[in-house]
Amino acid sequence: MFFRSKFNLLNLTENFLRQWKCNLSSVTTRFDSCTGCEIPCTKHVSYPMEILQKIDQSSMNNSVEKYRRHLCIAQSISPSQWPKDVKDLPGGYIKELDRILKAKQDTIGYSVKLTSVFIESKNSTEQTSDWYLFPDQLKLNNVNVTQMEQVIDKLFVKDRSIIQIKEKTKTIANHHTLPVFNEGIQCERLNGVWILVCCHSQRDQRCGK
Repeated sequence: MFFRSKFNLLNLTENFLRQWKCNLSSVTTRFDSCTGCEIPCTKHVSYPMEILQKIDQSSMNNSVEKYRRHLCIAQSISPSQWPKDVKDLPGGYIKELDRILKAKQDTIGYSVKLTSVFIESKNSTEQTSDWYLFPDQLKLNNVNVTQMEQVIDKLFVKDRSIIQIKEKTKTIANHHTLPVFNEGIQCERLNGVWILVCCHSQRDQRCGK
């Protein structure tokens, strides 16, 4: 009697687990690494409708507006010493770069997010810095303030990065050839996954906590 009851219990448990796995697989959604891309292509899906319906699409107060490219300028100055507006950092490097980007906004044709990033670099001075460009995952070493305009023209206006965003087909054209610059600027690929964490406490006390 004991063995029969034990057998029945095991049988019921197996049936329950089998049914549970079946139900679980019926509601599981497989996500793609390119989900949510602003320039969808035929190979990758956008957000599934069951997910979109649960997301509040309205803009949060002080939320960042949509942009196509993110340009990070390396700073050796600790984020705790950054002014509220990074354009006010010593030397005016980011302020001048911001001016050029705004002046060329119409010819660029899309929004570029400009931020500062704390990375130790021997090239980081008041007049020279390293650039980190996403989603291209490129690093431009040793960009002097006098070279900013030519670099912006090549990467953004003429769209000669490894990712060409201005393609009329609405797809991202990925080119394996790195852009070439003159006067000592070296370009290299960034490998792996990069996670940027806000640590600018002068703008928001919660940042970096």
